[in-house]
Amino acid sequence: MIPAAVHRFAWGGTALVLAAVLLAAAAWEGKGPWDGWEEGRDLRSPGYAERVRIDRPIRTRANTLSNLAYVTVGLYACGLASVDRRRAREPGVPPAGTLVAHPALSALFGLAAVWLGLASGLFHASLSRAGQRLDVAAMPLPLLAVLLVGLVRVLPPRLGPRGAGPATVPTLVALALVAEWALWRWKWSIPGMQVLAGAIGGVCLAAVLEQILLPRRLDARWLAAALGLLVVAWACRTWDVAGTFPGGPDTWLQGHAVWHVLTAGALLAIYLHERSERPAPNVGPIAPIAARR
Repeated sequence: MIPAAVHRFAWGGTALVLAAVLLAAAAWEGKGPWDGWEEGRDLRSPGYAERVRIDRPIRTRANTLSNLAYVTVGLYACGLASVDRRRAREPGVPPAGTLVAHPALSALFGLAAVWLGLASGLFHASLSRAGQRLDVAAMPLPLLAVLLVGLVRVLPPRLGPRGAGPATVPTLVALALVAEWALWRWKWSIPGMQVLAGAIGGVCLAAVLEQILLPRRLDARWLAAALGLLVVAWACRTWDVAGTFPGGPDTWLQGHAVWHVLTAGALLAIYLHERSERPAPNVGPIAPIAARR
C-alpha cells in the first residue's frame, strides 16, 4: 500500500513541473529559445511521426509532454525512499525488502527516472544535438539502478548484516553515475539503442532469475505487467518510426509519446516487483541468497 502522502508528492510534483514547462513555453513564445543550439538530425529529417514546429518553444508537443510520465514514476520512488528512511528508524519495524532496507537505491532509481524525463523532454522540445546527447545518456540509468537492487540482494553476508556494508551502496551508486557520464561523454561513439536494449534485456533476465532463485518471494504479477507494457511500448515505437501508427502528425496520440508513457509504466512495475520481496522463513527479512546456501 502506497501512503497517500506519496501519491500527493508524486502528482503534485508532476503538476509543478508541467506548470513550469507551460509557463516557460509561454514566456519564450516568438523569442527563438533554441536559436544558437546545434540542430539534431531529427529537426530537419524527423525520425518520429509527430509534426515538428520549428518556430515554437516546444517543437513536438506530445513527444515532449509525455515525458512527464517518467517524472511521476521517479517522484513516486523518491517519496517511497523517504518513507523507507523514516520507517527504518522505528524500533521493532524490520525492513520488508531490499529496497526498504536501502532507501538510497530507491532514491537513485527515482532521481534517475526524473532525470530521464527532463532530459528526454529537453530533447523533444528542442530537437537539438545537446538534447539528444543527454536523452541517450539518461535512458539506461533507471535500469542500472534496478540492476543494483538485485546485486545488493546477492552480495555475500560478510559485507554486512543486510548483504551490503556501509560503503557498498554508495560505491555502487558512484559506479552508476560513472556509467552515466561515460554514456554522455562517448554518446556519438556508442550505439545508444543497442545499449538501451541490452540494459532492458539485462533487467528482464535478472528479474526472471529472481523469480527462479527466490520462489514465491517476489510478486510475479508486477514482472508480467512490466514485460507486457514493454512489448506494447516497443510495438508503438516501431509503428511510429515506420509511419504506420494510427492518427496524423498533428494529433496528441503519437506512437513515440505512447512509448514514453508505457515504458514509464514498465519502469514503475519492475520497481514494484523488486519492492515486493517477502521475508524468507527462518532467515530474516532480506537475507542474501549466499546466506541461505
